[in-house]
Amino acid sequence: MRHAIYCAQSHDCAANLAGEAYLMGLDYDRILYLWENDPCIVIGRYQNPWAECNLQKMEEDGVRLVRRQSGGGAVYHDRGNLIFTFIGDKKNASREENFDLLLTALASLGLECKLSGRNDVTFDGKKISGNAFQNTATKFCHHGTLLVRGNLNVMGDYLTPSETKLASKAVKSVESRVGNLSEGRADITNEMVKEAIIAEFNRRYGPSEPIELDFTTLPEAAANYHLFGDYSLILAKSPPFTHEIHHRFSWGEANLRLRVEKRIIVDAHLYTDALDTSIAEAVKKSLLGIEYTKEAVTGVAREQRGSPLGELATLLGEEI
Repeated sequence: MRHAIYCAQSHDCAANLAGEAYLMGLDYDRILYLWENDPCIVIGRYQNPWAECNLQKMEEDGVRLVRRQSGGGAVYHDRGNLIFTFIGDKKNASREENFDLLLTALASLGLECKLSGRNDVTFDGKKISGNAFQNTATKFCHHGTLLVRGNLNVMGDYLTPSETKLASKAVKSVESRVGNLSEGRADITNEMVKEAIIAEFNRRYGPSEPIELDFTTLPEAAANYHLFGDYSLILAKSPPFTHEIHHRFSWGEANLRLRVEKRIIVDAHLYTDALDTSIAEAVKKSLLGIEYTKEAVTGVAREQRGSPLGELATLLGEEI
């Protein structure tokens, strides 16, 4: 059986995901891949970033948005979060075997963790690992997070959106009570967890020396970087969704319903009891075809300042 261990020297999540895609193409029966990322939000393949993330807060704080190719929910990564990937031959690899290896490695550190029903790993009732899966014609990829010393205080800043009413065909993340492994062992470090997982992998499949790679400079990874880290592409690939605003203005009750596809507002309807019947048509004329971005919508608000349309656009801009 041919197997290998890779550890990323890079901390750019998009580059590390591109590196994972590169590793999936290598001719090994089993690969263990360990990596860490700078602060970012990673969304699942079919998720809507507007419904999952506070994009404005992320931009202000320099937190990257990244889309992975596997399913699952949105997660926050930082350097206190160790990421693991198991890549195996589709005929032989299984999530059950991978989870058993992971739990055994953590137990060797005195951390008795459990597998929950949603493919999560818990410690003392708190989620410390979320997992996602991906299949190709020949390979099975299982990757997940391990919260060692993650900054739990900021997760809500980026994963909790503003009070919008988004109805999307995308998959909505399920909120979970989370914790760090450091709550069970005060001296725990990412390096300790890495060594434990590597030791258990070698015990099961035979000795292999870890190979360190910087995926920001590896040409094969760089070629696919845009698939994971191109911000415009991530937004454009988001599933269609609707955004609804209901508000009472001085000029009347307003219910604005937008449909967004590939980052563009493709439909806009205003339902209102306003006496001025031209407002609804003005809304449609001004919003149809523009980008669903704060900049584009606030641009309309500036142009229409002092009018009902300007008030509506201002409110919409605050919610994007």
